[in-house]
Amino acid sequence: MYNLLVSGEENAWEGKMYSLTKERCVKVAEYTPIAISERLGKFTLDAKKELMSYPCIFAYEGFHEAPKLGWLTSIREKSNTITIEFRIEELSPWVTVDQFRELAPILDIVGFESFRTHWAVKDVELIEELKPYGVILPKAFAGKKFNVRNPEKIDFDVAFSFPGESRPYVEEVLKKLKELLPYSPIFYDKDYQAFLARPQLDIYLGNIYKNKSKLLAVFLSKDYQNKSWCGLEWRVIREVIF
Repeated sequence: MYNLLVSGEENAWEGKMYSLTKERCVKVAEYTPIAISERLGKFTLDAKKELMSYPCIFAYEGFHEAPKLGWLTSIREKSNTITIEFRIEELSPWVTVDQFRELAPILDIVGFESFRTHWAVKDVELIEELKPYGVILPKAFAGKKFNVRNPEKIDFDVAFSFPGESRPYVEEVLKKLKELLPYSPIFYDKDYQAFLARPQLDIYLGNIYKNKSKLLAVFLSKDYQNKSWCGLEWRVIREVIF
């Protein structure tokens, strides 16, 4: 997911702060899907935290110049307005005006949306869609945690399975892997804890390992073999391996 902020105000994204009327922010009428608007459009504390975790496209009405990429650093709500503070990243290479117009349908920018000042939230993996244009994101983006989605809705490049006793070693491997593949989706349990507190977790994980991951990194050991929980995982993983 990502934030799309469009302004008709000249030089709106040259500063660090911008205000919009509340009725134009994260609403269904402003090109945000219903479920997202209902969850984030009330600007609760949790909603603000989630919104600030998403990358942002900052554009001008009419798309007559290239947009900017960045993220929100603050969201303040008043009676009739929303004031945001933001940080812009200067990137090279970056998309041109023509490329951005070409990308618009892929980024779920539709109809007359490009001609209206508003703030929408799109259920699109922005970082993935920018890859074909050779955009190389700065380290700040690589280290920033973007949206945490249900892992069943993500196609992972790598998934990790291991016993708890191996976690220190696994985290060292994970750290190196993220340095080598900073923008590749990797399934590591601690990154998705909110989704893993559930009954029949073995079935849930089995779907991720079997159907949602290109590569499984399995850390086999005596602990993995002897622990009953890992045994449940191992049954699923054996089906994939053999």
